[in-house]
Amino acid sequence: MSRPWITALACAFAVLTVTANSFAAAPKHGATYEGSLFASGTAALTKTVRLTVAASGKTGRVTWICGSGRAHNTLQFAITSAGTFKAYSNTGSLTVWSFVGRFVTPTTARAVLHLNATCDGKGGALNLALHS
Repeated sequence: MSRPWITALACAFAVLTVTANSFAAAPKHGATYEGSLFASGTAALTKTVRLTVAASGKTGRVTWICGSGRAHNTLQFAITSAGTFKAYSNTGSLTVWSFVGRFVTPTTARAVLHLNATCDGKGGALNLALHS
């Protein structure tokens, strides 16, 4: 025997869960988060990524290194009150690299490092955790 109210209740719970998980969190002020984008092929290099939040919690700075022995890349950006951020490094109209993401909790962030015209051109998604 079918019980449509059970199906409707399950669907409503699923929608609420997905909606709640898509909201960003505020970062911990003055904190540093770290993560790595690991090499996924023979031509790819491992990238170490560090995100530092200002004491105000309103701005951040991303620094990443392409492999070992190379100069680091850095960019400052705004952090919204919802905990999301977008940073773009442009040369003229060309976006060389970008860093976009959100704080999932005060101690973790999820981001995507796009490497359009720098390093090995192989970016990707990564998790950043609060560095102790």
